[in-house]
Amino acid sequence: MAKNTLGLVFFPAFDWMISPGHPERQERLLYTRDQLEEEGLFDCEEIKEYRPRLAEIDDLQRAHVGVPSIARLITPAHLTSAGGCLAAADAVMQREVQRAFALGHHAMRIVHGIRGFCTINIEAIMVEYLRSRYNIRRIAVVDTDVHHGDGSQDVFYHDPDTLYISFHQDGRTLYPGTGFPNEAGSPAAWARISICPCCREQATKDCTVCMTA
Repeated sequence: MAKNTLGLVFFPAFDWMISPGHPERQERLLYTRDQLEEEGLFDCEEIKEYRPRLAEIDDLQRAHVGVPSIARLITPAHLTSAGGCLAAADAVMQREVQRAFALGHHAMRIVHGIRGFCTINIEAIMVEYLRSRYNIRRIAVVDTDVHHGDGSQDVFYHDPDTLYISFHQDGRTLYPGTGFPNEAGSPAAWARISICPCCREQATKDCTVCMTA
């Protein structure tokens, strides 16, 4: 395997949208794809593109509980997004690339409809897939979204085998208004959640404190 190789899984559900005026619609995906091609990323020999596959309902149910059921809440686009993270996991575990990137969201464990942008959590789906397929127990998840990953935190809050680290903008200034240092995991998984809220003016200082605490 060559050094510094990256697998890129693009989510091609161009016909999917939450609503015509919602930012999560096909134009956003088309624009992202166009930018990747315009910048020549697919011409780099270190980057290998993978196609997602359709995930199974069982893949989602390892990480989620649906109300009334997962099958009644999702579309083929959700299964494609989840399948993208599984393809990324396989590419890394089978040593085809060193790392991989897949598009998706981080929803709560209990799924009862669209919340913000999120219906399913591909981080959690990938973690449970790695455990089921490759027998990996202890996993670290580093979330660098500007928004606090409240969904992933919810999924992993009681899991002593997952270290969840979230770098995000201070919840006092941005949706969803959560993600503070006292949110450190349940008694069974204490200190398995590391919260790093950063204000723009003090991002370097605050994140350095978080990393060294």
